[in-house]
Amino acid sequence: MLFLAVFCGFLAENQREHMIEHNREKQYINSLINDLQLDVAWFDSVSNSARLRIQNIDSAILFFSRSQRNNMPVNIYKHLQKSTVQIMFFANNETTTQLKNSGGMRLIRNRATVDSIEAYDRLMRRLEMRRDITNQVTHDFILALNKTVVGSDLLGALYDSVFFNKTVIPGRSINLNIHHLNELINASIALRLRAVSDINVNNSTKETALSLIEFLKHKYHQE
Repeated sequence: MLFLAVFCGFLAENQREHMIEHNREKQYINSLINDLQLDVAWFDSVSNSARLRIQNIDSAILFFSRSQRNNMPVNIYKHLQKSTVQIMFFANNETTTQLKNSGGMRLIRNRATVDSIEAYDRLMRRLEMRRDITNQVTHDFILALNKTVVGSDLLGALYDSVFFNKTVIPGRSINLNIHHLNELINASIALRLRAVSDINVNNSTKETALSLIEFLKHKYHQE
């Protein structure tokens, strides 16, 4: 009888621990789904920002392709200036980081779920490397723009004596260091190509995130 009581107690304790771990697993999955949904929304913002970058670059490239002058209108410079700005993607990876660092991955019993989470995490690390490359391409573009534009003309066209933005005179132009113009054009083309590539990769990764959300919801019977 004593042995039976101890054995039943052991089974009850084992069952209680199993239920606790199962509840923790569901909590992790719910948190991971929330992170993925945030990623999806962020991918949309990043892609929209990249499209705006392309529009601004296209306006400048169109001007360069038609002009042989050694100056550019202020509005073209502003397009180039705006194209230096793009929202960057940073993964919402708090849950995945916690799963890896705290040993929580062992709580996920389904092997396919573990494989899917790890595959998405590897994809996020590749996106970090892509972000670094995009930042470098942007940096190179900014250097080329700064070398091409005559700074004194830029000051006179855009800013007053206390460095406030002022109303731009229609038709006002900024002189160019013409020997750096080809470098600027090449940097503009490189930046545009990078923005197109970023959009394609972001859209593909967004689809992966959506598929993972559906997989997790189905596997864990989420609404």
